[in-house]
Amino acid sequence: MDRREFVAGAVSVYVGSRAAVAYGLGRGSAGAVDRGRGTVALENFEYRGVRLLPGQFLDQVKYARDVFFNLSNDDLLLGFRKAAGLPAPGTPMKGWARKDCSATFGQWLSGMARLSCATGDTALRDKAIALAQGWEKTIAPDGDPRMEGWSTYSWEKISCGLVDLALYADYPYAMEVDARITDWASKNFDRSRSPATPQDRDGRRPHGTLEWYTLPENSLRAYLITGDKKFLEFAKLWTYDSYWNKFENSKRPEGVAFLHSYSHINTFSSAAMMYRVTGDPRYLRIVKNAYDWARETQTYASGGYGPGEWSVPPDGTLGRALDLRYDTAEIPCGTWGGFKMTHYLTTATGEARYGDWVETLLYNGMGAVLPLHPDGVAFYYANYRMGMGQKAYFWDEWPCCSGTYIQNIAAYHDIIYYKDAQGLAVNLFVPSEAEWEHGGQAVKVLQETAYPADDTTKMTVTMERPAEMTIKFRVPAWTKQSTVMVNGAPVNVKAVAGEWAEVRRTWKTGDVMSVKLPMELYVVPVDAQQPRRVAVKYGPVMMAQEAAFTYPVSGDGSDIAQQFEREGSSLHFKSSKRNEASGQHVGPLRPFWEYAERQPYRVYFDLDDPRFL
Repeated sequence: MDRREFVAGAVSVYVGSRAAVAYGLGRGSAGAVDRGRGTVALENFEYRGVRLLPGQFLDQVKYARDVFFNLSNDDLLLGFRKAAGLPAPGTPMKGWARKDCSATFGQWLSGMARLSCATGDTALRDKAIALAQGWEKTIAPDGDPRMEGWSTYSWEKISCGLVDLALYADYPYAMEVDARITDWASKNFDRSRSPATPQDRDGRRPHGTLEWYTLPENSLRAYLITGDKKFLEFAKLWTYDSYWNKFENSKRPEGVAFLHSYSHINTFSSAAMMYRVTGDPRYLRIVKNAYDWARETQTYASGGYGPGEWSVPPDGTLGRALDLRYDTAEIPCGTWGGFKMTHYLTTATGEARYGDWVETLLYNGMGAVLPLHPDGVAFYYANYRMGMGQKAYFWDEWPCCSGTYIQNIAAYHDIIYYKDAQGLAVNLFVPSEAEWEHGGQAVKVLQETAYPADDTTKMTVTMERPAEMTIKFRVPAWTKQSTVMVNGAPVNVKAVAGEWAEVRRTWKTGDVMSVKLPMELYVVPVDAQQPRRVAVKYGPVMMAQEAAFTYPVSGDGSDIAQQFEREGSSLHFKSSKRNEASGQHVGPLRPFWEYAERQPYRVYFDLDDPRFL
């Protein structure tokens, strides 16, 4: 058996086991393939068995699918073909892709593979495979991409796309291609691995190693699905120990500020994969501490992070940046980093608390972006600047956020539910259904909800025969007094914010569990140093106010729920209050996601601003 046959066979066994979990966190059948040694407390649905129902997120999925499906293959491959000296029909792309689209090409393959698997879209799958095959024809037999300036930045994304084609598009040959480019990279990439610094925040030195510290993740995923140790050895070359070790025993480490924010969140996905492969608890401890650091010192009320794309010290810089920066948070890429980090932690630990960041990013990050245009005009930065902000598109077409855009959209299918031997864990309250095998039978749970416009979600069970099973749901950190009913009768459930609430019983077809998660308006300080610079939220939703109106909060903000009246079933809130100084009416509030391009708004307010007292 040659290497190509071995790799293809290993991938087929792994995928055939239907335990190939997204991001490499699954456990497959026994055999030659190494399954890793890290704990898997909860499994995700690996982009299979979850279907979105009509709602805002399904609308995003349909739109994104059509944008990427309708892109010309010749246009996408033109730059690669020209570099290889091959005939290159098509029209040159713009912006970041003006020379070639290597900065995002692998992410597009990844997103199309995952989305086609989740939705059963064979046409999208075939397009992704055709693009991969077209790209392979432009590289040399030894894996040389034949492109000037090829770096770890582009290589890592191509590797991700190839791994995902194997896992989710039934294209195991992709791993043979991944092995070839890994051979080339092993021989050609500079290995000096300069750590990022405030003067060189992306780790650009030496040439060819841009953001090298995000590289191990997908090589480790490749190792887990093939058992080929070349991937493992290559990944070990790029571990970011000089940075990761700062978090081993600290949630407030020194020397982690003023670095590129997104890539320094994304690198923890590589640390998480090191835990998955080795089982070394040090890596899991690093990622857990990094999560707490990120949530407690780096993120805004939207879940976004990185003003000016910088990580910040925990000294009030996060809040002060709102006075100056319009580029408050890099949203599609930042959401992708947050989605992955929390996904690894949820599966490894089984803890519910990590779902709070996922939910926040879902509604206020990706759920609030302007749609990607077919010509590559993309949303990049969210603007939360004091006084007034506006949503605007990035100035260059096809930036990095156009790559993570489709990966995020696909991930919607893989962050709603988890499962284990006991049953189902409901992480997000989104109109959807989950179908899986439990106790030797097919089980389906249909979730119907208008959440967060409605604080109740209803889950209906369908199964072949009655069976004991647990259905648990995440109790969000912001809610109080959650209640549960099964078939119309109250159920006594321990519901602690940030934990799972569990209902274990003998379920049968037609059983209905209703969960109520009470919501109200409340204020969220931007950081510990500026507790009176606040945003307004309703449940998981960050609210915004039209910038023409006066501030909606004063005092300490504790009575904001009493100051506003909700308008019908919408998430619009109005106030009859006037500002005492100006005589102006206090402006209404509505979700940040509703604001269109160039429509002025504000999301942060100073309670001590004398103009608004």
